[in-house]
Amino acid sequence: MGKSYIKRHVVMLLSALLLCGTGTASAEDELDCLLCHKYRGLSRIDENGKFRLFYINEVIFKEGPHVRIKCADCHQDIKKIPHDPAKKVECTTECHLIEPSGQKNFSHKPVADLLAKSVHGKLDAEGKPKKDQQDYPGCKDCHEEPLYRPLSFFKGKSSGVSERGLARCQTCHRTGDFAESFYKHVTSRLRKMRDPKEIVGICAKCHGDKEFQQRHKLDDVVTSYKETYHYKALLFGSQETPDCTDCHVVKGEGVHFIESKKSPTAASNKKNIPTTCRTSECHEKAGEKLAGYQVHVTYDKDKYPLQHYMLVFFTWLTAGVLYFFLTLIFLELLRRLFPHYSFVKSPDDDRHSAG
Repeated sequence: MGKSYIKRHVVMLLSALLLCGTGTASAEDELDCLLCHKYRGLSRIDENGKFRLFYINEVIFKEGPHVRIKCADCHQDIKKIPHDPAKKVECTTECHLIEPSGQKNFSHKPVADLLAKSVHGKLDAEGKPKKDQQDYPGCKDCHEEPLYRPLSFFKGKSSGVSERGLARCQTCHRTGDFAESFYKHVTSRLRKMRDPKEIVGICAKCHGDKEFQQRHKLDDVVTSYKETYHYKALLFGSQETPDCTDCHVVKGEGVHFIESKKSPTAASNKKNIPTTCRTSECHEKAGEKLAGYQVHVTYDKDKYPLQHYMLVFFTWLTAGVLYFFLTLIFLELLRRLFPHYSFVKSPDDDRHSAG
């Protein structure tokens, strides 16, 4: 009995020391959530039979936009440790951070409002739910993880934290790590946070799905984009090549407000295409006739009959020329193998055989 009592208390003491001595949790991790969530294998199968991964990459989290947010700011239903299954996070919830321009608690609600008004919103113009609600994206469908890419403006070097730029901030902002965190926050939003190829991949998750295209009567825009020069340059590592958001977002608007090409104010509307392509980053001297160029043309017989029949014509033309020359090559090969053979015998050949 005495040994069991001592053993139990030794285990409790070691556990307490382990809990107190952990140094992995960040300053914002009041509940020491990373004590468990730092393990890569932390997962379970939920009530619907889906695999749920609960691992938090601490390095990505500390470099991401949510580093100054407490876990409980988003997971407000968690009040104890160990906790019950957490509810789905509502991204429009007010954070405990003060938004500098308005001196109010920060919230993503303005972004959600823009998304709701866009072509990706789940409600139509009359406020009624659109058909196939599961096809319209939420926050986490595009923001899978807080990717981060800081900037360097000095001497044209590639992206990375500029020590000289950060030093300027630290001249005045000396308390804590405010200068560094603020620098990273601002510079990460002066440039795309995602690689162009990744943006294409995110959009392709939906727009590359054949069943999705059929449900919404959409063209295969992913395949048609990949046939363009823009995508070819992107494959060779160009960071200046336009991706989906460059052409489908009106200059001055956020990427969350993408309109249908039928909308008169849409960046992809035929009347607005020259303006969209004429930005300082792209074709600055583009003419009005550029609007006639159809980027996402497919070879659908009903939608694009001219392109369809041109494809059929050139397919047969190419095949005809190819097989014509293959036939000539085959006949030439036969002549070389059988130089004296003839399909039709002449009278001279008969006399020669008789003699």
